[in-house]
Amino acid sequence: MDLRERLQSALGVDYALQRELGGGGMSRVFLARDERLGRDVVVKILSPELAEGLSAERFERELRIAARLQHPNIVPVLVAGSSSGLPYYTMPFVRGESLRARLEAGTVPLRETLRSFATSRTPSHTRTARA
Repeated sequence: MDLRERLQSALGVDYALQRELGGGGMSRVFLARDERLGRDVVVKILSPELAEGLSAERFERELRIAARLQHPNIVPVLVAGSSSGLPYYTMPFVRGESLRARLEAGTVPLRETLRSFATSRTPSHTRTARA
């Protein structure tokens, strides 16, 4: 069973996986349909080969930090869980280009991006430092 099939099986009938959007160093990101609420979401999972040890701890820490963030420019965590050995969390799907793609294309002024990034990160770093 490939990863997509394994994830769909783990999520059951609540989410219908549509396609893989990408991934990074330790995670994979999928577009899914939240069948109950009728909306598109992103499902981020820890890559199965990294689910043991330090990577699982880092994924959990990322999840907890992301869940505490509250800012108009940050997409919130909706649901988090683990099923069939796959830790995951969901976030609303935001249509459009990624920030990386927009920056590379020069369609977002760098000053605006840095200002937005700085104001969105400050509260989380303040909270994280006290945690």
